[in-house]
Amino acid sequence: MSFRSLRLPCLLLLLCLSVVGAGAQGVRAVVVNDNANIRLTPALGAEVIGTVAAGFTFEIITARSADNEWLRVDYFGDEGWVNLAPLSILNGDVNALPVGDPRTIPYGGFGSPRAGPTRQTGPVSAAATDGVRLRAGPGRGYPTLANINFNQAVTLTGRTASNRWYQVAFEGTLGWASATFFVIRSGDVNALPVDGIVADGPPPSGEGLEDYIATLRLLRDRINIAQEESLNVIRAYWTDAALNGRAACSAYPPRPSDINIAIPLLAANYDTLNPLQTDFNVAMANLRLAIDLFIEICNLPGTGNPVGVATTQGALDVVNLTETQFNSLRDRLARLIPNDAAGPGQCLLAYNRKTEVLPVISLGVIYLDEFTRRNYATGYCFDGVANQIINFQALPFPNSNLASMFVAISPLDNPRSFIGVTQAGGGQLLSLGPITLPRTTRYVIIFADPTFPAVIDPRGRFAVRAADVGTGLVALNLRFDEATQSIILSTELSSAITSQAIIAPTPGPGATTAAPPSVCPSTAFNCNQLFTCAEAQACLAAGNFNLDADADGIPCEETLCR
Repeated sequence: MSFRSLRLPCLLLLLCLSVVGAGAQGVRAVVVNDNANIRLTPALGAEVIGTVAAGFTFEIITARSADNEWLRVDYFGDEGWVNLAPLSILNGDVNALPVGDPRTIPYGGFGSPRAGPTRQTGPVSAAATDGVRLRAGPGRGYPTLANINFNQAVTLTGRTASNRWYQVAFEGTLGWASATFFVIRSGDVNALPVDGIVADGPPPSGEGLEDYIATLRLLRDRINIAQEESLNVIRAYWTDAALNGRAACSAYPPRPSDINIAIPLLAANYDTLNPLQTDFNVAMANLRLAIDLFIEICNLPGTGNPVGVATTQGALDVVNLTETQFNSLRDRLARLIPNDAAGPGQCLLAYNRKTEVLPVISLGVIYLDEFTRRNYATGYCFDGVANQIINFQALPFPNSNLASMFVAISPLDNPRSFIGVTQAGGGQLLSLGPITLPRTTRYVIIFADPTFPAVIDPRGRFAVRAADVGTGLVALNLRFDEATQSIILSTELSSAITSQAIIAPTPGPGATTAAPPSVCPSTAFNCNQLFTCAEAQACLAAGNFNLDADADGIPCEETLCR
């Protein structure tokens, strides 16, 4: 099981034609805010593939989004999208850039698509070293056109300037695939044309039920992301301004963009999708209004950034209206989106704005799992009883190259309410517990390599085991046995156990109930933006590992958690 960003369906939007190699437009931009996220697609909440600090200059800008909120940039050889809000344009005219959106427009545009049906083959012969997806453009943001199997032969017809993506002719389809997954058998890759050749026609558009449901889920996910990353943050800013009479100007929250549903899909489901699209865009416009007003206050000349009562009340009214609109949209979408089903021996986890079907494991049993270059997180469910004492362990095999391991345990029906979380270095025995379960319910264990994507190729086998340790039996630990080359149970330890960072431990019988754990205000915040150690611990548990640079389980230890 892997937690992955939602992939948008292949929807064609009848917009202006996109032109490959549009860097000739000469547009350059510099980051003027604290930092800027480079995203996989032009949408708030799309997967972040990198972050650059203020002063970073984008020298190659090749396209813009249809709503003029995003720019397509070259990010160290890969295609990415950056929002215009933190940028200042140095040269060129943004409006002169072609419209290009990997979710709806094929690479090269509809006039000369570099993906689609083809009768041509290429001069370079290659074979796939793994299963690989053939996409409509050189980036993971483009929809999948076909799947190439391990060791399947293909011909190459083009490449990107960085040689990180190949244009591939495969069974009558022209598309793009990562160069990482191919071995060259004959021919010169460097002689292939940059940006490839033109297909016989654009890729087929999707107008079926799968694309309709995917669009509904996209609307829901973008609302949830805008709530967390933008609405909650700007509400906190305006609330602080109302209390203090001044705007505490810092890093501005992302300005969410509108959504433009592809015309074929919109036309086929107009009565349902058009009202949703309209109300969605109105809500996002209101949210941008609240953010822009705060930015305007912060940019006024003078010092102190004073704010009047009428201004703060008006801004908070807009924020509250936006939340009402978000809740209404969620309710309508919930009635339209079918529930994901989990079969026998499985559980359905809704985590990090995604859903995954996980296996249900039994206590006391050793399970083997593996991380690969494509799968760097996994999860399991188990059934627990109130006051049951549980210990969870994980141990990588000696030949694993995992740099670090992270584990968290929480109730399945409230996966962000962590009752235990810890992290260990690669090769160490990770041990979390003993933890007293607060109630009888199903629990979820999330296990991940937190160094991805900093470690480009995390991989390796490991063993996991959850056990009831309240039975009075001798404690057993996972250990690698050299004789059998397997992981076994032993009273010995194969390596030092990591220090444990238990979040919000459950009090024992008769103990005074502690205050509920603090809520992370935003996983994008750094230590300087948080107020308490409890908030820092909650944000670390929610996945913001930047707060714990030395990976010792203690976030912000130089400031908040001394």
